[in-house]
Amino acid sequence: MSLFKHGRKQISIALLGLASVMASGFVIANESTAAVGSISDLQTVLSANNIVRGEFTQTRNMEMFAQPLTSQGAFLLDKSNGLLWTQATPFPVSLVLTDNKLSQRFADQPAKIITDQENPMAFYFSHIFLAVFHGDTQKLQEQFSLSFEPATEQSSDESANESTEGTSWTLTLKPKSAPMNAVFEAITLQGNNDIERIELKEIRGDSTVIEFSQLSHQPEVLSDAEAQQFQF
Repeated sequence: MSLFKHGRKQISIALLGLASVMASGFVIANESTAAVGSISDLQTVLSANNIVRGEFTQTRNMEMFAQPLTSQGAFLLDKSNGLLWTQATPFPVSLVLTDNKLSQRFADQPAKIITDQENPMAFYFSHIFLAVFHGDTQKLQEQFSLSFEPATEQSSDESANESTEGTSWTLTLKPKSAPMNAVFEAITLQGNNDIERIELKEIRGDSTVIEFSQLSHQPEVLSDAEAQQFQF
């Protein structure tokens, strides 16, 4: 299998997961350091920011391959427009996702554009995860059983010269019905002030972990070049 074909397969699988990629940006917290102690707190936190920029490392373990497949790059998520997902390694791939269209470009090749009418299932997954971005836990509960473990605040006791590290909140989504339960066993989100990690466990045994770094909510508006990428 050529690298290009291998790459297309990896990206196509990830589009079950551009949902997951949606979750990647869509679980963004505010700048507060307060602990997230309940799903209600989390719902407030999830819808706090309009834009997030950052870097990602995605590691996919597949039973058909002895070694994991790792990719790295940068992303931009805009609440009004959608997602820019730019893979830099092991080869360049650019994905642009809006509410009803997806543009996928490999290196300098022409972009392939998919609409929600052409592939409604891909957009079904994306729309479900948009509910995560908007903090719509009611909609999520229609599709998933939710299990939440709260974060604890970081504290210190200078007089005793002791400190206690805060813990991340964890939200585990277990699908209730088709088509989600035909693909995913569980989706686990973890974070502090921002999401830091997503793990997707698939029914067939494959898994994907996406880790995020260098996250920023500034500037709060798109540049002209960023806005132009959503026009296709």
